[in-house]
Amino acid sequence: MRYGIKTFFFLFSLAILSGCASLTTSSKKQKLYTLAFYNTEKLYDTQDDPKTDDDGFTPGGIMQWDQDRYKTKIRNIAKVIETIGGKSGPDILGLAEVENRQVLDDLVSSSPLRKRRYGIIHYDSPDPEGMDVALLYNPRVFKPTSHTNLPIKFSEKGFASRGVLQVKGTLAGEPVTVYVTHWPEDRGSKTLGNARRREAAAELRKQIGAQQKADKNAKIIVLGDFTDEPKSTNMEKVLRATGRPNPAYNEELFNTFYLWYVQGRGSFHTRNDNKMRDQILVSKSLLNTRGGLYYAHGAAFIHDPEFAKFTFGRYKDTPRQTWSGTLYLGGYSDHFPVYIKLQK
Repeated sequence: MRYGIKTFFFLFSLAILSGCASLTTSSKKQKLYTLAFYNTEKLYDTQDDPKTDDDGFTPGGIMQWDQDRYKTKIRNIAKVIETIGGKSGPDILGLAEVENRQVLDDLVSSSPLRKRRYGIIHYDSPDPEGMDVALLYNPRVFKPTSHTNLPIKFSEKGFASRGVLQVKGTLAGEPVTVYVTHWPEDRGSKTLGNARRREAAAELRKQIGAQQKADKNAKIIVLGDFTDEPKSTNMEKVLRATGRPNPAYNEELFNTFYLWYVQGRGSFHTRNDNKMRDQILVSKSLLNTRGGLYYAHGAAFIHDPEFAKFTFGRYKDTPRQTWSGTLYLGGYSDHFPVYIKLQK
């Protein structure tokens, strides 16, 4: 158990209340909207981009990344996305570790997803490996009105990484803002990695704070791979994302995956431990069940279908990834997607 007894009972009570709310809402058969996030684990095309360090992901590179492997990867990722949240798939999906617009076009055009007619929002980032974030959306449900890539100005000289994708629009007719983010990894130095993530958290908090100052009831959703877990200082103190649903702390974001973390569950597996790196955060305005569109309490899930995980052996029930180092495994991703449900 990662916390003291008081925290456990608080979260246990929250889970009970959430379960009751879920039962109540499901009985009314109200329309639910699925918002998800998925780190696709290095979704590269097979072409060499001279502007980025992607040489290994070419047919002649160390990963031997040819068309057959690329097409298998596209099919695998599409298969996972197709099954997120039920038969209709996600209405809004944040993606991480996608190389460019071409891989996104290939993904939404693949047979499992073609009928969904997903819209795409993507910007090239200054990430040296060419790994970007993006947003897919169901145009019948979500109507984007504006979008931009918010750069993160790192103080470390010569360091650059992905920015934060900000998309504003209407979901089920209500104004919402969706952020998609992927914070920097440690890359051999935990101290540097933590400092970089702190700056990413500060920039995101700055943007959200300005939005909340202009409209305290703004409905905000953050989809991301934060590399940090929910209890980290960067998440709780800098970004101000907690597991506390108390509306009195209105500027905080509610971390819908806090309870999963306390229970020792995770979307990512490393060193024989589950890590809850992928999380979805919502503004407290989305906890108000009388305020139109709201978070269906307790409706936060790790999507781990049997076909996308190891089913026996040492790594049983962990993500069945595409790679182990440079060894090709032909799997899906080293992350499971996460998703929540909103309703109106």
